[in-house]
Amino acid sequence: MVQENRRKIAKLLSFLVSLTGVLVMLGWIFDIGVLKSIHPSWISMKFDTALCFFLSGIMLFYIFKAQEGEFDMAQIVISTCALMIILLMGILFFASFLKVQTGIEHLFLGEPSGGVKTVIPGRPSMPTMLNFLLLALAGMLSILHVRRLRLSLLIIGILVAAVGLVAVTGYLIDFPVLYYYIAGVNSAMALHTALLFVLLGVGLICL
Repeated sequence: MVQENRRKIAKLLSFLVSLTGVLVMLGWIFDIGVLKSIHPSWISMKFDTALCFFLSGIMLFYIFKAQEGEFDMAQIVISTCALMIILLMGILFFASFLKVQTGIEHLFLGEPSGGVKTVIPGRPSMPTMLNFLLLALAGMLSILHVRRLRLSLLIIGILVAAVGLVAVTGYLIDFPVLYYYIAGVNSAMALHTALLFVLLGVGLICL
């Protein structure tokens, strides 16, 4: 019964994360500020970040479905979502690491320059990219029948949630370094980005 309740929690969290990703993407499409950044003085969640949350929510749901025995469809959906996340966030991560411009930041919707606590318009913070790559790894592990899968999901879930919690703490005490802002080096992590990472981490821990 306890395990069943945990899976229900993970299922609910997957819907919340995907729905929030859709809302933020709509915020960019229709220029609705409160959906993009919650507060005008805070950094916005980037469009590609919102897209990856949408995909991550779907992936979390199908990890849950795979554990229920619906493996064939889960394998297709998880592979597709994980590959898209790896391609998008992997390119952005290495572009940030190598300090080059790829143009992928403006692949969907361009962000004007001068954004709050944003180093490169359209590009999320480094911890955001790393967390999405960890989430994609969790998805791939779930369809590869690896040994100690539950332990792997637990560890990844804790790491993802911890990154989000540190950023949330930074907002609560108004300490920008904790939400990963380093002027000229790394953009801040948006508050709703941090909160969604906490939800995704909890979802993986539940599974």
